[in-house]
Amino acid sequence: MTAKAKGHTLDVEIYVKHDDRWTRRKPFRIHVAREDIDPYLSYRLISPSYVAYHDLTICQRNLTNFDEQVVYGNRLNMGARNAHCINCHSFQGHNPSRMQFHVREAFGGTVIACDGKVTKVNLKTDSLISAGVYPAWHPQERLIAYSVNQTGQTFHTLDLQKVEVQDMRSDLILYDIDRNEVTRIPGRPEEMEVFPTWSPDGKYLYYASARFVRKDSSENLEEETIRRYKEIRYDLYRRRFDPARRTVGPAELVVDASAIGKSATRPRISPDGRYLMSTMGAYGVFHIWHKDADLYLTDLHTQKTRPMTEINSGEAESGCAWSSNGRWLVFGSRRNDGNYTRPFIAYIGPDGRGRKPFELPQEIPDKHRNFMRSYNIPEFMNGPVDISPQAFAAVIRETEAKPARLAR
Repeated sequence: MTAKAKGHTLDVEIYVKHDDRWTRRKPFRIHVAREDIDPYLSYRLISPSYVAYHDLTICQRNLTNFDEQVVYGNRLNMGARNAHCINCHSFQGHNPSRMQFHVREAFGGTVIACDGKVTKVNLKTDSLISAGVYPAWHPQERLIAYSVNQTGQTFHTLDLQKVEVQDMRSDLILYDIDRNEVTRIPGRPEEMEVFPTWSPDGKYLYYASARFVRKDSSENLEEETIRRYKEIRYDLYRRRFDPARRTVGPAELVVDASAIGKSATRPRISPDGRYLMSTMGAYGVFHIWHKDADLYLTDLHTQKTRPMTEINSGEAESGCAWSSNGRWLVFGSRRNDGNYTRPFIAYIGPDGRGRKPFELPQEIPDKHRNFMRSYNIPEFMNGPVDISPQAFAAVIRETEAKPARLAR
């Protein structure tokens, strides 16, 4: 039915029988896009807690039906002494045969699956703040950009937004998979750089950056960052990248969000290179907890930025991803209840205008009203991950993380 209706509309009439009487609802139409959506969606499912990891799973959902499979879940390696967090799954383009995710605490390391081979590496070197955190695969090269972060959580007692996740320090690095080599991207010490992403042609590395200058040199950096958290706002930058020499150019300002009293994070570029979608809130870096967070679109041709009012809601909107043809956008939203993040999908026209978003369909229509987990980092894929959860579990459990070398 939908195949025959491509580019046209479906007319819908609903009749309801109640107490032996029929009521006809107001008819409506559903427009059927000409462009297909990618067949798979991946996401992390997480319970609303802060220290319990036993139910964490990275899943993949077939969008042509309702089949859902676990890519990797903590229960495969879980024990009382080896609880660990899994996070930040990422793919090269929309290719499920090239992916990565992190394992924290017990069995720690970055798991990289590349063309059927699975390895676990340790990206932390003596000169880095941390191991790799937020990833971005280069579109063509066997290369991943990461931010390295010192993060922290604080909890409010009076604010309705109970949790604040903060970036204390952060930098950018590049990891060459074939060489097992980490290269630091030069940056100023007062800059906090996070959430890298690549342009589709691989010639630019985009990221969010905030300038944080300490006022009191005697105060602990972490304490001052927590105390002044509402002053920290991120703008969006880019740097030119030379793949042959693996060099990165100087920073160029792309979106001056702080000039309009906003903080911009999680930039993602449309596959045609025309649009940049980001999440903006009043301050900070982790907008999934911020009720005022909305999606904003920047036209990279005109340099104009606007809120996606046709997609946004009164609750938090967070991380988004483009489909491979650039006509669909998936993003996290708490619009249903303000507590749980669910995946919503919207059609984006060539003019950058969004159509009405719809929640990820479920075979049981009210499943999400009774499902007590949030969806994190939705990503489109052009097929399923074919490495079994047990194969991932064996590499995580049985191998030591291979130390990466620091490029000189």
